[in-house]
Amino acid sequence: MIPATAAAAKNINTATIRIRKSYIMKLFLIRHAEGDNFKTNWQFPNTPLSSHGVRQANALAAIKRFSAVNNIFSSNLARAKQTANIIAKDIGQVVEERVDIKERVQSSRIYGLIRTDLLSETCLQALQENTNDWDYKWDGEEESKNEVRSRAISFKNYLEQSLDGSILVVSHENFLKQLIPVCILGSGDLTKDSEKLYRSINIECTGVSLLIFNPTSKQWKIWYINDYSHLDGVKP
Repeated sequence: MIPATAAAAKNINTATIRIRKSYIMKLFLIRHAEGDNFKTNWQFPNTPLSSHGVRQANALAAIKRFSAVNNIFSSNLARAKQTANIIAKDIGQVVEERVDIKERVQSSRIYGLIRTDLLSETCLQALQENTNDWDYKWDGEEESKNEVRSRAISFKNYLEQSLDGSILVVSHENFLKQLIPVCILGSGDLTKDSEKLYRSINIECTGVSLLIFNPTSKQWKIWYINDYSHLDGVKP
């Protein structure tokens, strides 16, 4: 007779094996590391990582979580590309840049502004006042939340139809906050549940989320969201 503890361990191992066999795609979602002047200024599309951001990305690569990854996708914005390349170098992979997973397009009038600038504060106030309007744009250059959601839906469909194995995506908080509800709750019309999930998600710089996709049942599951424990030893 197997002791209770050994039997429990055997059951856990068996369950783990079943999970590994039945869930074909692992999707690691990562927010880029900290950009230069991240806390004080709006980021340009070509803003590089700060020295602290480079340390964050190196700490992320050092945990060896992504050794089985067979595809790496990055936003075409500099801070995401730099983060992805640090991880890719560590595991011997090549990064594929994708425009469709970039951050929400914002007005060129605010790029580089100090966040306390009057124009910056005006923009933020308008966005906050119209936060429930998913078609709202502060000016004609911007993308609405619904436009970002449409990109997330297209990318999710691409993943489901074209890929398997372990996938790593380095993107931006707004896009990832859109992608997770689209995967979990479906890509039909925007629902209150989708909005609630979107608003409940917070992702730190280099925060890692893991989604699992079963191609047989076409079902996505959340394994975890926003794990940034690798930053514990990173100096400011």
